[in-house]
Amino acid sequence: MHFRTTSIAAALALTALTATACSSSEPASLFASGKVLVGVKSDQPGTGYFPDGYNPSGFDITLARHILKTVDAEPDFSAVPSEDRLTVLTGKKKDLIIATFSITPDRMKQLDFAGPYANTRQGIMVRRNDHRITKPSDVIGKRVCAWPGTTSYNTLNGPEGAGMKVYQSQTAQGCITDLLNKTADAVSTDQMILYGFTQEHHDLKVIPNITYGPFNQYGIAMDKGHHADCIKIRDALKDYVSGSSWSQDFSTTLPSIPNADPDWEGHYKPRTANIDALSCRAKPAF
Repeated sequence: MHFRTTSIAAALALTALTATACSSSEPASLFASGKVLVGVKSDQPGTGYFPDGYNPSGFDITLARHILKTVDAEPDFSAVPSEDRLTVLTGKKKDLIIATFSITPDRMKQLDFAGPYANTRQGIMVRRNDHRITKPSDVIGKRVCAWPGTTSYNTLNGPEGAGMKVYQSQTAQGCITDLLNKTADAVSTDQMILYGFTQEHHDLKVIPNITYGPFNQYGIAMDKGHHADCIKIRDALKDYVSGSSWSQDFSTTLPSIPNADPDWEGHYKPRTANIDALSCRAKPAF
């Protein structure tokens, strides 16, 4: 009887030690404090924009507030350049990145994504009074500006950019300035971002029938090791997309897209099946 009691006590002690060891190895939830550090773009009207240094606006901002409210947390926004989006997460400087950050197989190996929350093709923007570029072949020989840390620049450095004079400006605003000053003939990045720029710069236009590469699919990114948090965001995002809020928020922050594209929901709104296939995984499930 004494041996059996001792064995039970030892087993319970071992169980307690194991539970303690497991719990101590799991990082705290990103939402535990109620305040989440969110890296966003600050120079992209319609998606992520800080017009006065405060009061951020755009679809990414609206999305962040909506999703984090479902997990009882509030976003603390700050600007992150495109080329730093990965390192601020792996370096623990931000909790989330919601900054038109495309989900790619390479990025999924290093980060977890919940998404996509929007889809877009890469396109071309020109000056409104410049009628030289109306079809893909017209871009050959033209100076096309992009900025570092983007899938857009990488695409134009492949076969689809053959014949273009592609160069980098360090910022999106640098490319816009070059286009307005006629140093550049065109700016190329995702159409969703380009249409946002036209809301701020009415003398610019997107050429809708010129696109490059596959659809880019934007995700909410976090460092690896927060799988439970990722699942919560994924589920909140699926509810958001399935209801009416996604379309209302998108058309409010990016009215230039519904004005230009009658099938804008079909082109930009993600499907819940794609959210399941790309969220919280090390590689796509298709």
